[in-house]
Amino acid sequence: MKKLCCSLLALLLLCLPFATGASAVSYTPPFEPNADAIYLVNLDTNTVVYEKNADKERPPASLTKLMTALLLLESGEDLETVITTPGYIYDELYLSGGSTADIYPYEDIRLIDLLYGMMLPSGNEAASAVADYLGGGSLSNFFYLMNNRAKELGCENTNFACAHGLYGMDQNHYSTAKDMYLIAKACYDLGEPFMEVVTSLEYWIPAGKFHPEPYRIRNTNYMMNPTSTVYRSYVQGIKTGSTPEAGYNLISTAQMDGQTYMLVVMGTPYEKDENGQGLAFSVTAQIYDWVFESLAVRPALDTEKDIAEIKVDYCSEQDTLKLRPADDLVALLPVESDDTSINKEFHLPDSVAAPIEAGDVVGSVTLSIAGEELGTVDLVASQSLERNTALFVIAKIGEFFSSLYFKVLCTLIAITALLYVGYIIWVIRRNQRMGKVNRRRGGI
Repeated sequence: MKKLCCSLLALLLLCLPFATGASAVSYTPPFEPNADAIYLVNLDTNTVVYEKNADKERPPASLTKLMTALLLLESGEDLETVITTPGYIYDELYLSGGSTADIYPYEDIRLIDLLYGMMLPSGNEAASAVADYLGGGSLSNFFYLMNNRAKELGCENTNFACAHGLYGMDQNHYSTAKDMYLIAKACYDLGEPFMEVVTSLEYWIPAGKFHPEPYRIRNTNYMMNPTSTVYRSYVQGIKTGSTPEAGYNLISTAQMDGQTYMLVVMGTPYEKDENGQGLAFSVTAQIYDWVFESLAVRPALDTEKDIAEIKVDYCSEQDTLKLRPADDLVALLPVESDDTSINKEFHLPDSVAAPIEAGDVVGSVTLSIAGEELGTVDLVASQSLERNTALFVIAKIGEFFSSLYFKVLCTLIAITALLYVGYIIWVIRRNQRMGKVNRRRGGI
């Protein structure tokens, strides 16, 4: 097992081919994930851990509903508000064969029920009903809201042409793994009720005029179902999506051992595994299993440990000062990495002058692993040192006599003295000439 871990560490350190996103370090798994586009982020450190075709435009399928849900939750609407579902939105859905939440035309239903309806069973009619309501009766208005919000979030390769995801590239409906991460992260940051909804295994929609009894809808994310072969206890939401063109897609979060990740998987083949489940689940499980086994969020530095030493001037107690990091720089690191794996590049002056107070910033250190930068941390004095006045005065006198100012002053004094001597000589000679002239005149 130890040899295996060491081999894995070596592979991780060799497989750092690119740096993207908020942080500089990226890792490559020792396998090729069976998906067209992937974007994996550690939410604790805001580190893009792994990406594949992250900016490739693809049909997002029902991942689209994340933007619909985001606009609903950000609208400020009371989720207990009851609306009547319009009839026209069903024209495109009846023959589509897409997923539904069994919500009928002209049905009176609460917004919270529509939210559950589009996020758990991925009901297309629920998403369109929300779009109609927020768009003031116009789906086109809602599509404008979708695309405007996407731009605000920094999505650069996204265009929405529907609220549910049944449309594809030929209808100018597309996004990317990175852009879908930005949208999912905005939903995630809302907290409740979004996360409560997407982590629910089932929900009961109340009885209505077309449903005499409450009826149950179930979550399509089998990774949260304990009876599923792809169950992972650490997975929390978020959204599935599939069409023949898009393949199987899944956006999820996972939390274990104090680490939190968000993973976007898009474009796994449109086929199911031997257990009848879409391949996006098994690909997601493979990636999460790798990342939790191989990487850990931990301090890269010890704030109680001195890591550098610098010359100190004007101090009679000692002639060097020890430095320690001001921050421990929590980073995502290989499980088996240690101090020898992390390169430290120090940025320090040649010396520092006393007095020094413990905690004073003296320099900094930049950490990197396998050539990829982790971050830069201030280095501070680990102790206080007093100034020796005599040493200071002597040093300053010495500095004065060796300074350029003193040299210039001496040069000016020398020049002035030479000019003065020259002037005296000139005056003496002039007086001598004047004396000779006067003697000649007196002799005539």
